[in-house]
Amino acid sequence: MAHAKWQLNPVLAKLREQVDAMAPRRSKKSDGTIGDAEHAARKSDHNPNEFGIVNALDLTHDPANGFDAGKFAEALRLSRDPRIAYVIWNRRIFSSTVQPWIWRKYNGAPHDHHVHVSVGGAPVPWEIG
Repeated sequence: MAHAKWQLNPVLAKLREQVDAMAPRRSKKSDGTIGDAEHAARKSDHNPNEFGIVNALDLTHDPANGFDAGKFAEALRLSRDPRIAYVIWNRRIFSSTVQPWIWRKYNGAPHDHHVHVSVGGAPVPWEIG
């Protein structure tokens, strides 16, 4: 069921705020929150859940302006933050529950222009460097 009103999970809003503070000139070309029609047609954390919360965030890879999505994804993996459900970057995925914290091959969209972060949990600051 689509929600007319939705909000980004506060955990992800906080993460994006921290990334923007760390790399204020980074491109946001491939940033994303709520899913498009393609996402709505399938199960995706970019779709609002039953409470109207979107639990996925995409952040654009822009190392020239201070945001290297690969280094960021690896820092998240090493953090083992319990709020993380899974992260996808550059044809790889890690999860907190399936082969926990180990990079595996990802066969979906390549995610080489942005890193995808799916979460749940309380909006406390992230340890990102």
